[in-house]
Amino acid sequence: MIKRLQHYWAITVFTLFFLPLTINLGLWQLDRADQKILLQQSLTALEQPIMVPDDQGLILAELQSLQRVTLNSSFIKPFVWFKDNQVVSGKVGYDAIGLIGAGDNLLLVNRGWFASNGQRDPLPEIDWVNGKVSLTGRLVPVQVNPYQLGEDTYSDQYPQLVQEISPAVLTEHLAASIEGTLLPWVLILDTPGDATLTPHWKASAMASEKHMAYAWQWFGLALTLCLLYIYRVFYSPIDTKR
Repeated sequence: MIKRLQHYWAITVFTLFFLPLTINLGLWQLDRADQKILLQQSLTALEQPIMVPDDQGLILAELQSLQRVTLNSSFIKPFVWFKDNQVVSGKVGYDAIGLIGAGDNLLLVNRGWFASNGQRDPLPEIDWVNGKVSLTGRLVPVQVNPYQLGEDTYSDQYPQLVQEISPAVLTEHLAASIEGTLLPWVLILDTPGDATLTPHWKASAMASEKHMAYAWQWFGLALTLCLLYIYRVFYSPIDTKR
């Protein structure tokens, strides 16, 4: 046996390197599948929208992430930001993000997507929603854009084109013109209404079933590697000409 292991040392090294790698990748995909299952369970549990009274904006700060809520409020002029590089059904466009008052707080509202049609200078115009409207959606924590090419520069000209929404930077920018605490949420509208454009937000781009399928692919590759190694090292004839 030692002679065969010495003869196939290169195959042994290859197997010892890639076998743990494929197993760990399979376990990682299983872990990701569990995370997606828990996320889906959370979405289901928080599906029923909570009605937030007009003067109870403080309630929003106490709610769980991904909770659906319904509230009535008015968009504050002239604040509107277009989030760049949003792709829906293969088309590039913007997400329109406005600002509303919620009691003594301020809340960002993602109205959804609209096609840019390549227009950037000047930016396209969208219809302003006047008066108090009913808004229903999920409270989603603001997430950093990992692909941001550079820092956004906020100005007093609206609409503004941005790559991401940064609550810390935006709070500093808004402090000079409006009072109120900016909540760390974005209310992403998911129900048709006067303010809703094209909803497209998803909690995850990949379902748990796909992670499971990837996991079994990695485990299958690990099993195949083991079987090939066992056959090659212990059962195949040794090539004495090497």
